[in-house]
Amino acid sequence: MAKRGRSNHMKRLAAPKAVPIHDKKARKWMARSVPGPHGTEGAIPLSVLMRDVLKLADTLFEVKKILNARKVLIDGVARTEPSYPVGLMDIISIPEAKLYYTITVVRGKLEPHKIDEKDTHHKLLRVVGKRTTPGGKISILFHDGRNAFADSHVKVGDSVLFSLKDRKIEKLLRRGTKAKCLIVSGKHSGKEAQIEKFFESKEGRPMEALVKTKEGEVRTLADYLFITGEAHE
Repeated sequence: MAKRGRSNHMKRLAAPKAVPIHDKKARKWMARSVPGPHGTEGAIPLSVLMRDVLKLADTLFEVKKILNARKVLIDGVARTEPSYPVGLMDIISIPEAKLYYTITVVRGKLEPHKIDEKDTHHKLLRVVGKRTTPGGKISILFHDGRNAFADSHVKVGDSVLFSLKDRKIEKLLRRGTKAKCLIVSGKHSGKEAQIEKFFESKEGRPMEALVKTKEGEVRTLADYLFITGEAHE
């Protein structure tokens, strides 16, 4: 009988652009991310992150051994699935080795960035949706699939500083003029910027924004901006 269902691996040459594999010809195959908080196109399989990016293991067998020992935490939770999808702003903790990272964007690729242990208890989340529950409460949907209740003044495109321990919003970061942001998609992906102004959408086109980067001003889609800091910071 023919095998049915989703393949758990893929050719490295066909890896999503966001996966930071610099030598795709070193091996023929790589793990495919399982369904989770991030889609395949915007995630690094945990085994690929550990073996090919962080160089914490030489083989998949070694990766599985480390994961099965519950030594790797994603957003404070031990993950044992080698194909678990790790995505933007996720917090990776390996306490035994005193290694801590967050996932950011560098030149269009998802890359781990070292952080201090004290910074692992909070996570930046982008608001991608909101709805009113039958009970009248406002439910906010974040970019990693997480949900939380919030006030009605929280808007799509804003970011929040979220406590992973208490599982609650600690601070709202509005998408407004002078706010700090990271461009996470498009040809300017990976650049840190400050919002200068917005251009209202016309004829059904998405809203655009003018942002200031180290290289100068660029115009990009507002949906490509991930707010990382307040305007007065």
